[in-house]
Amino acid sequence: MRRIFPLAAAFLLAGCAGSSIGSLTGGSASTSPRPKSIVVTDFQFSPDVSAVDRGYTTRLERKIGGFPTFERKPRTLERVNEEIVASTVATLRAAGFEAQPGGPDGVASDGSVIVTASLRATEPVAVTNKPKLVSDQVGFGTGKTNVVADVKVLSSGKRQLTAFDADSGGARGAAGNAKQASAQNAVIASVLAEQNAAPEKLSPDVEAQARRLGRSVAEKVLAFGKEQGWLEGAPVVETPPAEEKPAKLPAAKPPKPAAKKPAAPAVPAAPAADDAEPPKE
Repeated sequence: MRRIFPLAAAFLLAGCAGSSIGSLTGGSASTSPRPKSIVVTDFQFSPDVSAVDRGYTTRLERKIGGFPTFERKPRTLERVNEEIVASTVATLRAAGFEAQPGGPDGVASDGSVIVTASLRATEPVAVTNKPKLVSDQVGFGTGKTNVVADVKVLSSGKRQLTAFDADSGGARGAAGNAKQASAQNAVIASVLAEQNAAPEKLSPDVEAQARRLGRSVAEKVLAFGKEQGWLEGAPVVETPPAEEKPAKLPAAKPPKPAAKKPAAPAVPAAPAADDAEPPKE
């Protein structure tokens, strides 16, 4: 019996230590305070993810001059990365968070959160010595767009808060009406300027793929934030109501003239006294 009690106490202490270690290593089980800002870092691309956008490279060469063919993929991947990050940041800002692009090393330990991700093919790509056709490649602007992002959300102290996968199979377009979509595009353009991105735009299909993936990443970060209670303290951005113009009433029609009553028939006047017949005797 004397040996049992010390063993039981040891097990209890080990259990407490294990629970404290679990809370420090991070995870979605424990709540975390609302971050002061969210920093989205550059996405890392695995070697099996390609980016083909001849229209973009042509426009880029017109500006900076020709460059070797082997530089097309890295230059296009760099521009795709900037588009994904910008779309992620813009979606987080629309939800009321102070989000910005940046690197993990420049994040101050003031309660900020870091979003980082690496991109890979959904299924392993067979490695061959033969050059692949565009239709056989996996990535952006290629025949196969089965790309998934392995995302991690870290605290400013590099403690992992959660991790998840995201792909471009989510929302196909910006939510809301045309006015909101235009505002979202303006925010994305602003974030691209913050990254000193090339002003040359990606082709529409490649741009759409990159933005869908960015929105998918942001939506899952927001879903995690909702579990943590971050959205409860988010400022509500209200759109001012449109100025109401007084409705134009139709001009009042002039009243219809009253119907004329038919004139009464003339009554013959009574004969005068002088004209009256004398009484008969």
